[in-house]
Amino acid sequence: MRSDISLDEMAAELSRLADPSTAVPLPESEVVALEEVVGAPLPEEFRSFLLRFGRGIRPGPLLDLHWMVEETQGERENFQEEPEVAAYPWEPFPVTRDDVRQLRRLAADGADPTLWMDKPSPGTMFLCSHGCSWISMLAMNGEYAGTVWLTEMGWAKDMYWWPSAPWRGVEPSGRLHGGWSEPVPFLDWYMRWTRQIVSRHRRSRHPNFP
Repeated sequence: MRSDISLDEMAAELSRLADPSTAVPLPESEVVALEEVVGAPLPEEFRSFLLRFGRGIRPGPLLDLHWMVEETQGERENFQEEPEVAAYPWEPFPVTRDDVRQLRRLAADGADPTLWMDKPSPGTMFLCSHGCSWISMLAMNGEYAGTVWLTEMGWAKDMYWWPSAPWRGVEPSGRLHGGWSEPVPFLDWYMRWTRQIVSRHRRSRHPNFP
């Protein structure tokens, strides 16, 4: 699934919103090393982002690659102890169009648009921690490859998953950034989040800023 924004369009917008000098592209060798830890090729948009912008551009969010590696390795150790809940990035990502239609129906009915899974989702990798046990995961393959999903405690049983939307707050249901029913591809996800952060910073410095 591709983003509405292209990498070049993203670069042009980020140069207006943020400080391009804070972007440090990752060398190909480091991207390959990350793929080796994950055990699967990175989705195209995410891979291209790392090669062009590295961890990201301030004041937008910065990705923590060291955290990704540590969480991936830690989860593999947990799976050795609990093989019945094991799920790996190279396995098929299970979310289908029917699942997304169900999310939309739930949101239209005023219900919490979440998907229940009885274990961590296969076909995903750790992308970003939002504090406590809230984690955004990147879909690795399938028709929603490259989209970002949020869950609570990526290693726990009886997990709920929903499209990650960090430009939102905590919903009445208590789910962080919940209530969003549409899967968002990585570039759009990063850009929407960056716009929200930049807008918040501008308002904090200039309260009358629209």
